[in-house]
Amino acid sequence: MRVHRVIGIAAAALALLPASVAARTVVTLDGVATPPIGDFTLTPRTLSLTIDARFASDVADELPGTVSRAVIYFPHGPRVNGRLFPSCDPRRLRRLRGSPRACPRGSRLGGGTAIGASPQFGSGVRERLQVDMYNGKGGRSIVFMLRGFSPVLISGMIVAPFTALHGGRWGYRLTMNVPHGLQEIASDIFASLLDFKVKAGGNVVRGGHRYGYIEALACPPGALVPLRGVFSFRGGESTTTDSYIACGHR
Repeated sequence: MRVHRVIGIAAAALALLPASVAARTVVTLDGVATPPIGDFTLTPRTLSLTIDARFASDVADELPGTVSRAVIYFPHGPRVNGRLFPSCDPRRLRRLRGSPRACPRGSRLGGGTAIGASPQFGSGVRERLQVDMYNGKGGRSIVFMLRGFSPVLISGMIVAPFTALHGGRWGYRLTMNVPHGLQEIASDIFASLLDFKVKAGGNVVRGGHRYGYIEALACPPGALVPLRGVFSFRGGESTTTDSYIACGHR
């Protein structure tokens, strides 16, 4: 009888405890435009843009959620000349397994790295993926090719629409819908993205004139312009992160 009473008291005490709060993913977003443009000019200058998104859980020792979609909003001001650059055919790039020779010279915009993890990898095990960026057809998209080799073989592509916006706070929108194969990298093995850092830039010559992929008239050293990321995760969680692009350094 005493045992049943103790169990009943313990159950009642547990019922009064507050429910545990589900872990949420926290995203830190940074942007850097280089080189800064310190002098006044009437001729657009070529810039390179580095974007770094870092993901973490707000609960210790837990991995962040699995990203299913990322939408990045960029400010007005810079001009993006993707329409002037050669474009890469995603089907050919996929057929040649991400080989750079699949795309014409000048279509590669840059690249970087992505760091991923999964509970099934084991504690502390990370996968580093190479990211290559290519100009999509007519400059209306950016093709991201991701490849990783250890501890598992990963290969995936994101064809991200890149849209010029008219009116409102933002000048451009990049929409990255993450394919299932980059979310579930093997049967019941879901990936958590820890860091995604890429740098885009480059130039092309057309009609005897050199154009940058990204051009601007001004980017004073230390100036900050707005940047926004809207991230969705498997299971329905989402978060919006407002940040800045810094001219010259973070």
